[in-house]
Amino acid sequence: MQQSTSTSAVASMVLGIVSLVALFSAGVFWGCLPLPLVLGIAAWVLGKSAIAQVDAGLSSPSDRGMATAGYVMGMIAVVLSVLGLCCWGGILVGMIGAGTIPFWAGAF
Repeated sequence: MQQSTSTSAVASMVLGIVSLVALFSAGVFWGCLPLPLVLGIAAWVLGKSAIAQVDAGLSSPSDRGMATAGYVMGMIAVVLSVLGLCCWGGILVGMIGAGTIPFWAGAF
């Protein structure tokens, strides 16, 4: 009897791929920066649960590769999204801070 592919493993891999694509397109469309964070967390959680299913024997061992790929891509997307959001926050705070200092303050 042939076992079917785990749905959570496939969903994890697809969400991982979509989150990385959304992350790399966020440089062009910076307003969508939180989207890879949300998708990456979903891929991370689904990948972890799919790996747990494979370890428990509830899923086919061949699903482990897809689950691991989704898990790792989700982690990468989350880490890079958080770094990107921190950079945007730093830029915003720097622009606000630079706007409050007169331009001649460093001349004297």
